[in-house]
Amino acid sequence: MRAYEMLTKLDTGVEIDFEGVKIRKVGDWQDLKPGDTYIAERNTGPKLLTVREVDLASACIYAKEPAYAFDLGEVRKIEIIL
Repeated sequence: MRAYEMLTKLDTGVEIDFEGVKIRKVGDWQDLKPGDTYIAERNTGPKLLTVREVDLASACIYAKEPAYAFDLGEVRKIEIIL
């Protein structure tokens, strides 16, 4: 599996400033359910998204926002730190 910079940083447990928003990892794809906030990363860079559907049959997470489906290994459940 390909390593992604943002996901690798989140996996260390540190808080990250993502486009002016502080975030931290609170889980992996197994913890995601509709309405949760997650970060996904692929060759186009990281995206902050909201879960619409977790599809285990296709091993993908679908966002409410306009975005393509991300593979399960390309996502982390996050929380926004105020």
